[in-house]
Amino acid sequence: MVDEFSLKEAVQRVRELNLCTRPPPIQEADKVLRLPGKDLENLLNTLRAALEPTRFKILYLLYQSPLPVCVIAYILKQDRTLISHDLAILKKLGLVKVEQVKRFNIYSLTEYGTAIVNRILAFQQANAKI
Repeated sequence: MVDEFSLKEAVQRVRELNLCTRPPPIQEADKVLRLPGKDLENLLNTLRAALEPTRFKILYLLYQSPLPVCVIAYILKQDRTLISHDLAILKKLGLVKVEQVKRFNIYSLTEYGTAIVNRILAFQQANAKI
């Protein structure tokens, strides 16, 4: 369920509580405001977890090639247990998948993980043009 607020009621309540020194200049008083829904909150939580620097480096490496934990740990100069922990989080979010090849777990991006990385890289390119 999405929380909805009447703009008119919100402005009135702000005035009653003296939260603004002057009345705010609101023109569309009959508008209904909404907070983000659960789907958007879930996406934001996924992005927050994926954008943690080490996790994004992992995603970026997997964007280039499927890799085992030992190689990721070597490239990032981090302990394998820390990388495994981050991979477990990324797997739980549906961004990476794992396939066992001989004795190794080989991690790769899911379609969703690839889409997230593509969008982040597109955002970076757009930001560089500004």
